Amino acid sequence: MTFHDTARIGHACPNRDSGRRSNWLTHVLTAAFAIAGSVFGLHGTLQAADPVSVTPGPRISGLKGWVTAIAWSPNGQQLAVGTKGEVALRDAATGDIIRSLPIGKGQVRAVTYLPGGEALLIGGYQAVLQMDVASGEVVRKWTGPRGAVTAIAISPSGSEFAVASDDETVQIFSFEKDEAIQKKAFPDEPANAVAWSPDGARLAIGLGDETRPTRPGRLVVLDAQSGDVVLEKSDARQSVTGVAFAGNGNRVLAGSLDERVYVYDLATGEAHGFFGGHSRPVNALGTLPGGAVAVSASGGKFKDGQNTKLWQIEDGAELAVLEGHDARISALALTADGLRLATGSYDGTVAIWSIAMSAAPAEAVAATEAIEAAKPEESVKQIRIGIIGLDTSHATAFAKLLNDPKAEADVANCKVVAAYPKGSPDIESSVTRVPGYTEQLKELGVEIVDSIPALVEKVDCVLLETNDGRPHLEQVLPVLKAGKPCFIDKPIAGSLADAIAILSLAKHYKVPVFSSSSLRYVPSALDARAGKLGKVLGCDAYSPASLEKTHPDLFWYGIHGVELLFTTMGPGCQSVTRVHTPGMDQVTGTWADGRIGTFRGIREGKSGYGGTVYTDQGISQLGSYPGYRPLVVEFVKMFRTGEVPIDPKETLEIYAFMEAADESKRMNGAPVSLEFVMERARQEAEEKIAAGKK
Repeated sequence: MTFHDTARIGHACPNRDSGRRSNWLTHVLTAAFAIAGSVFGLHGTLQAADPVSVTPGPRISGLKGWVTAIAWSPNGQQLAVGTKGEVALRDAATGDIIRSLPIGKGQVRAVTYLPGGEALLIGGYQAVLQMDVASGEVVRKWTGPRGAVTAIAISPSGSEFAVASDDETVQIFSFEKDEAIQKKAFPDEPANAVAWSPDGARLAIGLGDETRPTRPGRLVVLDAQSGDVVLEKSDARQSVTGVAFAGNGNRVLAGSLDERVYVYDLATGEAHGFFGGHSRPVNALGTLPGGAVAVSASGGKFKDGQNTKLWQIEDGAELAVLEGHDARISALALTADGLRLATGSYDGTVAIWSIAMSAAPAEAVAATEAIEAAKPEESVKQIRIGIIGLDTSHATAFAKLLNDPKAEADVANCKVVAAYPKGSPDIESSVTRVPGYTEQLKELGVEIVDSIPALVEKVDCVLLETNDGRPHLEQVLPVLKAGKPCFIDKPIAGSLADAIAILSLAKHYKVPVFSSSSLRYVPSALDARAGKLGKVLGCDAYSPASLEKTHPDLFWYGIHGVELLFTTMGPGCQSVTRVHTPGMDQVTGTWADGRIGTFRGIREGKSGYGGTVYTDQGISQLGSYPGYRPLVVEFVKMFRTGEVPIDPKETLEIYAFMEAADESKRMNGAPVSLEFVMERARQEAEEKIAAGKK
């Protein structure tokens, strides 16, 4: 690995090259303006660009021919580099080869990491492969495209991905299905690029045939759910090779082989302008966090003019020019924080750059400040976390995520420092697990204490992980009285009355508290809740539902599927009926607006987690369980901000649903209203609440 060449910091002049091209809107797409020294835009006059520091870093060489795709791992430690017939995984710091993933024949033009970083999506000929990073094995294959895959983009929710292909289509796939859930054809126009808007509601597509340079390119923006065309522009004089959203998604950019990057206002459909600072075809495009600064890479036609430029989207001012590649720059990738850039070229190398903006545009500054605030710094006080209860694998899983020295910014600087291991003597699984999990916590550097008061003195926040919900009220009281924010793992309590008491006392002591199953954070369920799949008309959810005689039936394990049901449907359930057999439970809820939601608890045969959501736009599957990490991110966010992510009323409704299911079982399947069991539990909770306030 070597260090590459130059990064020139420059200010844009509004009319370069004797007026042949403008750095910004001296030429407006809808009309021609000749205003010397000024531009057309929201701010009127072109201002001097803010200073940028771009530091050349290492160059990765020894790759297999042209570099045509690059992706950073989510933690920024690896680069996946697509070349002819393979993807090379490289250490981003040293450039050393980690693993070579053979793909087959043809150039790899699309590669991206899954949000967790454990796997890659790789575009090949007529297929998208999901490859395990650790083993290099293909674990999934989608075969919708009929040509070469040119681009892949995973939706912000992580539940879907869009695939562009030179077969003149863009298809959207769900991770839960083998077939495309949407397909859009563009006859006689290969699809070269695709990008999701930040909210996942829009899909930008770059079209055009680069082998036919006399034909214009086209930008198309679709409604991601309906497939309807939201915006369509054909100003590019040649193929559109790159697309990106800017700002909060209100602007969309299209880079073209005609050496320009076009900028459009998505709300009005009007052209904001074009960036004309390149002298060679634009081949790749991106935006920094905050959406105020664009990065565009160019090259081709001739040997010189291969460079990457950073520029302000508002007025086109050049912030930096990055040089060093000897051939067409064909790919670029930015880390999630926007602080590092990788560029790949037909010269068979990847260059890495460090980016710092000392006086960035307001949007970029705000985004950078938000990112920096979440990063671990020695000057920032570490959040010390304590765990109560070491009889569940959740305790060790959470501790490993939090105590990882390479933890990502959204969970970094939060460390488990102490734990109280006590389990429940009348639950065998609790008794047998505690010794092993205690040793695992010790190996992570966690101090084991002998009481909850001793734990509370050593920590800032608490994870109540005792598998048995019955002692939760007693265990959480010292935490609440000490004013320490607390996440309570499922079940929140061993009875509905105790759940009411816990949340009432948390409100009394003004302490942030929430409880949830990790199944709440299944991406497709969150999409449904947000209305991205259409209006939710009903849902059938399922999960394992093993029973524990010390708890209401569904509290112990059925909570997972019930949480998934309520995440999808939202609150508002009024009554419940239940059918119970030794191997299965079927619980049907009727919502106030007439919708029906069901939970199937599985105890025999093959089990799993998932479901089906019914909307006014179609039927979709729930699944792709994302693991524990999204839940950890949510309780860390609460620890940092004091904001509870789930309305306590919804949590209580979930437990009332399960309590009503038990009551229906006792009544041979008769309907039971949630208000009936809630009122009974409130009366029972009154004495507990009064005692807790003493």
